[in-house]
Amino acid sequence: RRGVRCTHVDALRFFADAAKPLNLYGDLARKDQIQIEQPACVHASMDLLKIALKLAPMVPAETIGDALEVSIASRRLDVAASPYDASPYALMPIPIETPEGRVEYKEAQLQLMKAAAPVRWALLMQYSTFLDLYAPATNGELYIPGTA
Repeated sequence: RRGVRCTHVDALRFFADAAKPLNLYGDLARKDQIQIEQPACVHASMDLLKIALKLAPMVPAETIGDALEVSIASRRLDVAASPYDASPYALMPIPIETPEGRVEYKEAQLQLMKAAAPVRWALLMQYSTFLDLYAPATNGELYIPGTA
């Protein structure tokens, strides 16, 4: 057994109990997510849509659309590499249990990472702008817009 290299906290929750010890990163904790999670993770790419929607009033529609496209591509890759037969939906399986399948999956992950990078950057910049506008330095006090 080669093990798995899962760096996404939420994905690890769905591992079968017997598979969890095979994760090379061990148990994952939310507090470690920023340090451990890698940008080629399909689940991290899916999360970009969640982040975009949470910031929706501050995020241009184009960024939300780009995040949706990345999220759909991520989910398609995730399902293609899963044990489910999605061929009726024109989604051919990626046999990750074979050396060829692992190469195919890795290449698809790298393509996805490249597609997600500008979305990730845009969200980071928009989130930074949001913090600058709505959470100015308040000496540790809770800031509520319109109450200063």
